[in-house]
Amino acid sequence: MDRPSDPSQTPEPARHAKRELTLLRLDLHVHSTFSDGRDGVEDILEAAVEAGLDGIAITDHDTLEGSFEAERFVRERGLNLLVIPGVEVSTSDGHLLALGIRDLPPAGRSPEETIDFVRARGGISIVSHPYHPFRHAMYRIPACDAVEVFNSKYIFGLANILARREAARLGLPMVAGSDAHSARSVGLGVTIVSVGEEVDVMGAIRRGRVEIDGKRTPPAAFVGQMGRWAKRRLRTRTRR
Repeated sequence: MDRPSDPSQTPEPARHAKRELTLLRLDLHVHSTFSDGRDGVEDILEAAVEAGLDGIAITDHDTLEGSFEAERFVRERGLNLLVIPGVEVSTSDGHLLALGIRDLPPAGRSPEETIDFVRARGGISIVSHPYHPFRHAMYRIPACDAVEVFNSKYIFGLANILARREAARLGLPMVAGSDAHSARSVGLGVTIVSVGEEVDVMGAIRRGRVEIDGKRTPPAAFVGQMGRWAKRRLRTRTRR
């Protein structure tokens, strides 16, 4: 279903107050209670402000409602925080982040079809954690706009290394994301985006005007989430 345009938050956001080069610290991969996150949108946004972020993309699984709620909250509270509409789409091959859109991509389509859907609406597609086992990884990188080469939820970091190596081979922009499922993990994976008068956030990511800054999610939080995931899978199988 088409969503009305929100004048305070555009699909391709840009800072207009400054005309010179500006570096924005963004977390492009965060989950809320609108999907499988532990904390609500309000707690997530407050954590983003405390972490010193300039912006955030709430990328719940197969829903944009977390993003729309974040836009409303930021507007009502007058927070100096950029909200990038986003969603983590369940494609036929694995997860794909779609940013800068207001129409929900259908789940279950191929990555290529989903990428075309997103681009037709002015957004960008980012392959999330492409080589992380047990994380709905694609284990390949289609012709997307960028690759998540730093996902803060890792043990040894091999999957991030593989993602970086393949993105470099393909000449694709590299970004980071916390993949936070709780407010305390927001900001652990940061993409520093260089924007200016001639290019906004979406355009800067497409052009590779990005840097990565990240820390590993504490293992206790990561293992805890894996435990909750296993319990959900067990309950689903039991109902069958």
